[in-house]
Amino acid sequence: MKQKIIDAVLAVLAHLWLIFMVSIVLIPMIWMIMAAFTKGDALTGVPLWPDMSKFSLEHFDYVFFYSAMENAAMSDYWAAFLRTLTIAVVNLFGVVIFAVITGYTFARLRFKGKKNLLLLMMVLQMFPSFMGMLALYLLYRQFGMTNNPALLALIYTAGSIPYNTFLVRGFMRNIPKSLDESASIDGATPLQTLTKILFPLIVPIIGFIAVGAFMAPWLDYMLQSRFLREPTIATWLYNLVAGGNSAYKPLDFMAGALIIAIPIMIVQFFMQKYMVYGLTSGAEKG
Repeated sequence: MKQKIIDAVLAVLAHLWLIFMVSIVLIPMIWMIMAAFTKGDALTGVPLWPDMSKFSLEHFDYVFFYSAMENAAMSDYWAAFLRTLTIAVVNLFGVVIFAVITGYTFARLRFKGKKNLLLLMMVLQMFPSFMGMLALYLLYRQFGMTNNPALLALIYTAGSIPYNTFLVRGFMRNIPKSLDESASIDGATPLQTLTKILFPLIVPIIGFIAVGAFMAPWLDYMLQSRFLREPTIATWLYNLVAGGNSAYKPLDFMAGALIIAIPIMIVQFFMQKYMVYGLTSGAEKG
């Protein structure tokens, strides 16, 4: 009887803790959504629950149509959105292609210096890409590669290769090598083995790294502000706040920021199973 009471108390405490943690995540998100759809210009008047008497689309109207007209320093919001989307899509394909090929190389092929290269990649992934931002900027400027969203995506891709390579490599090491041997006996090349045999089996980890690659450019400001003269979503929102526009309202920022969450939420919704699977995969045993 005593043990049952203890188990019941622990269950209640566990549920209370989960409710508390979920509230920490959800309450700011709900407040941000309410702020984007609340008329006025003060953050203090934003309700936590829907209030139709305060409902308004004026902040979205300002962001989409009037911000560039009232402030010469602002550009079109949709142009910034498409620019960021371009970076995200190019980065997604670049990360998947390079991570899969590199992961396959380290997981299935034998060559001299393999362990040393893996160790070097492990060390490199400890340093964020913006540490070499000055050198990268000078290199890009020297070759006329600045102000090109697709070329900026190369920096994101290169910076994420070490981490994603370890994920793909660890996942592939759990796949029996007998599949490779059977394909080789049938005359398949290593590239055919990768694309025809292994690729369908590693779709879960590919989905995981693809989501991360797509999300990264939407959440970055530092590199985009230095390498692009035309704004992305992150730099556009910064210019909205710091542009000295007298017509700007804090709730306008909430409306503009809420749009960023839409593509991320869509990708997360459709790729949720890969996210969960990827978080528990890729680790090596033993």
